[in-house]
Amino acid sequence: MVFTIFFYGMGESKLGNSASYWILHMSTIILTANLWGMYRKERQGVAKKTKYTIGAGIAIILLSVVLVGIGNSV
Repeated sequence: MVFTIFFYGMGESKLGNSASYWILHMSTIILTANLWGMYRKERQGVAKKTKYTIGAGIAIILLSVVLVGIGNSV
């Protein structure tokens, strides 16, 4: 928990206090948790539909991060 606050403060100082940074911060938390769960094989006994849903969610989050990045650069 302490590292979350540390990295949030560090990122906020670099990117500023805007809604787009909050989106990037929360998506990083979600992606890290899901990738850690895959690495630890926590979803070994779930149905294929669940795995596809998680994969689709990760793809949507990655797409939204790209779109936010494009929006910030314009």
